Amino acid sequence: MESMSMTNLDELSAAAQKEIGALRSRVIRKANGALPYDYIVPNGVYEELWDWDAFFVGLHLISENRADGIYLKNWCLNFLHHTEPDGHTPGGIRPWAGRDARLYHIKPLLGQAAYYASLSLEDFGWVEPVWERMKAGVTYRERKMSDAATGLVKWWDSLESGADNNPALVRTYHNSIAGVDVNAFMVLDYRAMAVIADRLDKPDDAGAFRERAQRLGRAINVHLWDPAEATYYSYDTIEKTRLRHITYSNQVALWARLASKDQAKAMIERYVLEPRKLWATHGLRSLAADDRLYNNENVIKPYSNWQGPIWPHANWMVMHALIHYGCAEAAVEVAERVTRLCLEDLARNGMMHENYHADTGAPLAAPNFISWNLLVAQMMEEARTRVFKPDPTQALWSE
Repeated sequence: MESMSMTNLDELSAAAQKEIGALRSRVIRKANGALPYDYIVPNGVYEELWDWDAFFVGLHLISENRADGIYLKNWCLNFLHHTEPDGHTPGGIRPWAGRDARLYHIKPLLGQAAYYASLSLEDFGWVEPVWERMKAGVTYRERKMSDAATGLVKWWDSLESGADNNPALVRTYHNSIAGVDVNAFMVLDYRAMAVIADRLDKPDDAGAFRERAQRLGRAINVHLWDPAEATYYSYDTIEKTRLRHITYSNQVALWARLASKDQAKAMIERYVLEPRKLWATHGLRSLAADDRLYNNENVIKPYSNWQGPIWPHANWMVMHALIHYGCAEAAVEVAERVTRLCLEDLARNGMMHENYHADTGAPLAAPNFISWNLLVAQMMEEARTRVFKPDPTQALWSE
């Protein structure tokens, strides 16, 4: 592209769709080795299947072409191919080696991926032969990694959360942190399974998954919401304490729409739109600027940096939360800032990166990264039309 002098939002939206959208073909790989179905990679330094990278790419693909739901279907089938009888499913698969030992468990996205795949393909029937295995995979975390005292589910470690060095998740012991994010994603996964069960004429399963979603949603608001500080906090089930960091992961409760209107208003005003917290020149930070751990260091090993930098897909989720909770102008502002950020990277460097310096906009880790940042191709359109392109009915939020 020639320059980033565009001031008109129509031009900005069109440029994003053209320049960023043109990169989507680079993330598709043919079935290979331990991956029996064609799959999605985060193009750049990675060639393996990662759970949430491919999930969010899949949401972009179906936003542009419903037939591309095949890749979310394949996402499910590839992971289910490695699901153990008890439901244990890895969060990453290497075509040359199988299960990726770095990610012990898949994130709570399996039900959602199956729902969006089925919706876009107008076919839920493919789920029937793998339904029991999928049920085992979706319920594994509740059965094996939940806190009896609160009913909340937990991450095994920070790395499997995807937000690698998130201060609200990093601990020296495993299976201990009831993250806001893992519980919010779990609610959506249960809702998705309920919808699928309805379509497969399995009323008992549908009712059970709806009840799970409702019960966990209540537990999140009882145990993770701090009314005095007007935010959700992750909870250390060993130390029995809230982890008081304002992070990306707290905002996933807003993405899942678990907050009341009043809760959300207070949380958004106090933290999301506050420049001393998450609101930055180039988008929304992954950690509040006034946190003692805040930084924008360019690191990827052993952890990617979630202690400040801007991550495009996290901004996409919060953008949709802002739309839902009546902050449409702020949603457009987030979309514009992140869109300009990624287009500027393409214009200057001929590539995009995994994350960006929140205060300067400088590209940071993982050069030539093409993954969930494909969602930036549709951010301006979605923010301005207030339409969730993967599913305009927003069925998973109406349960």
